[in-house]
Amino acid sequence: MTRPSILTLMGLVLVSPANAQRKTEADTGSSIPIPLRARLPDRPGLSAADRGRIAMAEFARCTVDRREAGVVRMLNLPAEKVLPGSFAGLADDECLASGQMKFRPMLLRGALFVELYRRRNAAMMRQVAWRMPVVRFDANAPVDPASETPAVEMGLLAFAECVAKRDPVNAKAIVVGPTVSKAQDAAFAAITPNLGPCLFADQKITLGKIYLEGALGEVLYRGSAASADTAPQGGK
Repeated sequence: MTRPSILTLMGLVLVSPANAQRKTEADTGSSIPIPLRARLPDRPGLSAADRGRIAMAEFARCTVDRREAGVVRMLNLPAEKVLPGSFAGLADDECLASGQMKFRPMLLRGALFVELYRRRNAAMMRQVAWRMPVVRFDANAPVDPASETPAVEMGLLAFAECVAKRDPVNAKAIVVGPTVSKAQDAAFAAITPNLGPCLFADQKITLGKIYLEGALGEVLYRGSAASADTAPQGGK
């Protein structure tokens, strides 16, 4: 039996069986259009990290299309109340054409907000009203001190908000993407000088692009003084 190839990226694991047959939406035997499933990218020259980021973005796109009710429930929560359990029922293999994905809920959270921000941005450009919920981000909202996950994620969002305030143009460019594009890579490079000033004295952080992209997506979607957009429609 051929061993599967495994890519690991800070909590994201893609398992792509070498003998798996890629399914298409036509294989479902139905004439009803269905959202395009995510494919594990096979573009030459991609690093393992970039393949993971693209796959996660595609998975989030499919999830928004297939699980709208669950996404809306998550969007109705303030940032500090979005817990790993908030994604129960959102992630399943219906959004993968083949293989398996294992990832931390934080990665899906960020990818969903990136996808939602892109859609809202496109709607604004078409002058179409945005109908999904928007609950603004409050960096000072209290979190349960007994729960480590919300504290870590709120810290990451506060860091992203600071970065976006310092450089709203490149923050928006990172989120608008596309993911793993020359335009996004240029925005990542341009925003780098603004990362250090958003850390506490003597604080060091190792942050993958997938995490920064997701955190920026959430703070820009939710809306704050950092956003380069006008006040989001549907906000609370």
